[in-house]
Amino acid sequence: MASYDIAQYLLDRANIHDTIVKVPIYYDTADLPNLSGLYAPYVEIDYTAIIGGSPYTISRADWVERVGGLLEKYSATQHVTSGIIANLPQPTANATRPEKVTVQAQVAGHMVGVSESGSDGVVSLTQNGGLLEAELQRDTELENQGQNPWRITKYKVSKKWAKADTTRSS
Repeated sequence: MASYDIAQYLLDRANIHDTIVKVPIYYDTADLPNLSGLYAPYVEIDYTAIIGGSPYTISRADWVERVGGLLEKYSATQHVTSGIIANLPQPTANATRPEKVTVQAQVAGHMVGVSESGSDGVVSLTQNGGLLEAELQRDTELENQGQNPWRITKYKVSKKWAKADTTRSS
């Protein structure tokens, strides 16, 4: 087993943070190729509190395609992830380097609907926020290539608040 020292702990913490904060950036810029690179080959998705349905496991390619379809429904989005807590062990003499880690964070989303023809300039504004619970796994092949090795294997968003409004566009 690989040792887990302070330098490795700090590198893991930074890489996990980067992986988590890239998700909303890539959502909002519709950067689907880079979004795809954040996930493991298969990911368990649970957006049931936001869009209904049941949790499911999906290939990263199919998930990213689905995200792209969802983003097309909006003329603009802004997703924010903050307060990221990576549940890593403290680096001690007996600590083992983790291969998986759970993460919690606060999340919020603001979505402006696409103005439809004949809608008299009315667009929808949806806002919600809640808690992200994710699991990431270390990919040693990527790590050996000098890349950020952490990939998302589970992604669950629990809605804590929501607001929907109709706004007249200018």
